[in-house]
Amino acid sequence: MHRRRISTVSVGLGLLIAGVWGAQAQNFGFEFSANAADHVQADDSDSLDITGKELTMEAWVYPMGDGIIVNKEDSYEYAVVGGALQFAINAGQWAWWGKGVVEQGKWHHTAVTYDGANTRGWIDGKLAHTEKINNQAILKKDGAGSPFNIGWRPCCGNQVFRGVIDEVRVSDVVRYTADFTVPKTEFAPDANTRLLWHLNEGKGGKTADASGNKNDGIVIGNPKWVPGAPVTPVLAVAPSGKLATTWSRLRGAR
Repeated sequence: MHRRRISTVSVGLGLLIAGVWGAQAQNFGFEFSANAADHVQADDSDSLDITGKELTMEAWVYPMGDGIIVNKEDSYEYAVVGGALQFAINAGQWAWWGKGVVEQGKWHHTAVTYDGANTRGWIDGKLAHTEKINNQAILKKDGAGSPFNIGWRPCCGNQVFRGVIDEVRVSDVVRYTADFTVPKTEFAPDANTRLLWHLNEGKGGKTADASGNKNDGIVIGNPKWVPGAPVTPVLAVAPSGKLATTWSRLRGAR
């Protein structure tokens, strides 16, 4: 009878993958307590100054009150206001619109899209409101120079967020045109991703931008790292990262 030989290389690789997956599997977000000193911010960049006629901004939120979710002053922003999802896109007008109920004490996927003529708000994959506005591109001249923020707005009184924000993405494309199934995994970057914060560091004063545009965030004040949205984290190891390098070495050792 032949006995099956188990390669130590295969066992080692399995343990390595399990270890890397375990390290990546925790999902975090930021809890904001409506403190005006607390937010996460990225410096202005060309990649954040979207000037075309297509935009999607989105995030998972667990509201425990109202406040700003995403903000790039005089460019684009959205918030929970009076329990509704409201938004503003600077495409000839800088005004707030929106409807729909963002229920407190629950996780929600929220998104705002702009297609050059209509701004739409989405709550848990359902269209909440459509506002027809001028058919033109977003105005860079007003918003250029403004930093990108979550949980806070740098003007206009106390509009800070109360609750948890996770999985923030800004794209230069309309990602949703009809009701959709809420994603069950973290967002994956693509050519249209301008900023993507998984917020999975779980500690420290910075968060990395997974879009490749280097729009890393700086933690300002004292928002708290807490468990994040109900999505499965992706195994984000670059081809030149440790997993790929180790696999290459293991293959050569066989």
